[in-house]
Amino acid sequence: MNAFVDCLKEQAEKHRILLTADNIRQFDYFKTQLLQWNKKTNLTNITEPEDFAIRHVIDSLMLCKLGDIKKGARLIDVGTGPGIPGLIVKLYRPDVKLTLLESVGKKTMFLKWIVDDMNLPDVEVINERAEAVAHNSRYRESFDVATARAVSALNTLSELCLPFVKVGGTFIAMKGKSPEAELHMAKKAIEVLGGTVKDCRAYLLQEDLPRSLIFISKVSECPEKYPRRPGIPEKRPL
Repeated sequence: MNAFVDCLKEQAEKHRILLTADNIRQFDYFKTQLLQWNKKTNLTNITEPEDFAIRHVIDSLMLCKLGDIKKGARLIDVGTGPGIPGLIVKLYRPDVKLTLLESVGKKTMFLKWIVDDMNLPDVEVINERAEAVAHNSRYRESFDVATARAVSALNTLSELCLPFVKVGGTFIAMKGKSPEAELHMAKKAIEVLGGTVKDCRAYLLQEDLPRSLIFISKVSECPEKYPRRPGIPEKRPL
């Protein structure tokens, strides 16, 4: 009996997400390796099989279900941690060209290892802060999609993520329940950074786990001075 696999199958059916046997095998392998690494270095607080299936895998897969990510899209996951949601999306959508951005070295060590171990093509791991990488011409305004699943406020996340998105692309912020207050507070920041709110889609992971995806379209170039130097977007949000 595999509690993770059983829960994953049940939840995928509930949320109408089609999973192949290969998808399930890869998610199970990723979970096993992540939790092995987690014993020696803190990568995630979510360790119970059912919680991992719901809070990590299914939540990440809602990006694929609701996000309308086009075939071959270039996607950056900002502050990816142990590769969530980015690697879950990649395992489900191998056509996506993925960049995983994480400032904590012990997490990028795992990311580089698991990408190599699972032989995943078109995945780049960067150990650096978003505020620095976003000023690199190789990455600035070059992604179809940027995503972040972080506790930071939306105005802060927008400054860290929108500079990566090309005009015509989308920043998808993964948030909890009732993001209306955050949307209101982030309105100025989003406009300054060249974005406009396109949609907000709510869903229930479980009865007590409301979640939402905020879709911000990139409609104009981001002013060169953004993002500001490391730490400032969080200390002094726009």
